[in-house]
Amino acid sequence: MSEYQREADKYVKDKWYKNIWYHYKIPICLIGFFAFALFFFAYSSVTKEKIDLYVMYITEDPEVYTEKVNALESTLSLYTEDKTGDGEIVVFVDNIFIGDDHEDDVVYQNKERIMTALRAGSCMLILCDGEGLEYMTNAEALCDLSEEFPDTDLDGNYYTLNETSFMQKDTMVDWNNDLYISLRLYKGTVAELIPSSQVNFEHAKTTVSNVISDNVINIGDSNE
Repeated sequence: MSEYQREADKYVKDKWYKNIWYHYKIPICLIGFFAFALFFFAYSSVTKEKIDLYVMYITEDPEVYTEKVNALESTLSLYTEDKTGDGEIVVFVDNIFIGDDHEDDVVYQNKERIMTALRAGSCMLILCDGEGLEYMTNAEALCDLSEEFPDTDLDGNYYTLNETSFMQKDTMVDWNNDLYISLRLYKGTVAELIPSSQVNFEHAKTTVSNVISDNVINIGDSNE
């Protein structure tokens, strides 16, 4: 009798597992997927690199050589404060191209990405070439630097970096096009009401001030 009961128990258990999988395999798979996604998100949040300064570099054509984008990151890191407080300066330069010679749908998506980042308040410091500057000016997306820096002789919504100390830093590579720096339009926008955006703007503003006055606050390439 005991052997029969054990066989019966085994049959019931086997059937229980089979029934659970048969009737609930979709919920089980969904729970497993979301559990994995939650774990991956938590792991990424803990391990991902903390960015001190997010910069959009808007150009007519994409930079072919990543060394040029890396050079901008390294040079800007000389002037950027440690916002995250982790002892490292990390600058991320996001090169976005908007030239008419490229596919219309790609350019449209890039322009949407620019405006999305501006609306979110995540990016406050803008670098441009001539084409990028024209686009941002026509979009009225840049602030008046004379208002943000009233004690200087700055005028207009951009500052030209060509032939400045910034371009002569050892971290820069040979540059064959114009380079302009500015801040996104901030006053009177929704971003002005968001606490995190306020912090981002003041941090970017300090960086721009340091660049214009060539106030180097860090030594060496802090991105590496």
